[in-house]
Amino acid sequence: MGLKNGSIVEMEYKADGSGKPNVVMTSHCDGEVWGLDVVDITGNGDLRMITSGDDNRILAYNVKEHKSLAEG
Repeated sequence: MGLKNGSIVEMEYKADGSGKPNVVMTSHCDGEVWGLDVVDITGNGDLRMITSGDDNRILAYNVKEHKSLAEG
C-alpha cells in the first residue's frame, strides 16, 4: 500500500484482519527535501542520515541497514 504520508507498507492479507503491517519505505510526502545531515553516531562508521522537508517532518535513517528509525 502507498500511503499519503509517503510510506509504502506491505501487509499480509488475512480474512480476519489480523495481518501485521511491514513498512517497506518511509519518505517525505510533500514538496522538496531541504535539509540533509549525515552523522557518525559512534565514530566507527555507524551512520545516521537525517532529512527534513516541506512536509514539516524530520526523518532519521540507519544508512547501513537502509531502514527508517524515527520521525518527528
